[in-house]
Amino acid sequence: MAYQKLQAGKAWSVYPSNNTNIPDISVVGPTGNTDGVDAGGLLLIDSTRTGTNPSTPATLSFTLSGLKPGMIIVNSTTGKQSELVTVVNGTTLKVKDAIFAAQPAAYSIYGGTQGGAVLYIGTAGSVRVTTVAGDDVTFVGINTGAFFPVQVTKVWETGGTTASNIIALW
Repeated sequence: MAYQKLQAGKAWSVYPSNNTNIPDISVVGPTGNTDGVDAGGLLLIDSTRTGTNPSTPATLSFTLSGLKPGMIIVNSTTGKQSELVTVVNGTTLKVKDAIFAAQPAAYSIYGGTQGGAVLYIGTAGSVRVTTVAGDDVTFVGINTGAFFPVQVTKVWETGGTTASNIIALW
């Protein structure tokens, strides 16, 4: 009889999202804190991004950071995610969904969508996911401390997810 053997090399705390998939954490972009005001929440403004020297990435201008539309931006203060629409200028990015209305906010930028991850469920509940094949499924009654051996690209925030402390594993 075969047994399941899980050997993960990477892990990331999942922010369930209706807007984006689990990001590709192997492609890490700029991180920082917003300091500008955007009442609509569609702009990430970080006035410290004025550097031109690639050896100091913490201050490197957004225009020089290699950012591309579709990269996933995480507001790690609120746990909301969105996709990068465009680099407006060296200190401002436009995002698809209004996730930066409250200021200040910490942010991290990652490469686009990853190819699929298995999950660790830290706190029991149900999990609504999109599988790598594109199926939208809600799994009910997953126990605390369970490994979820289904390759998923997205964990939905609403529509069935009640489990928490979810970790993506690759």
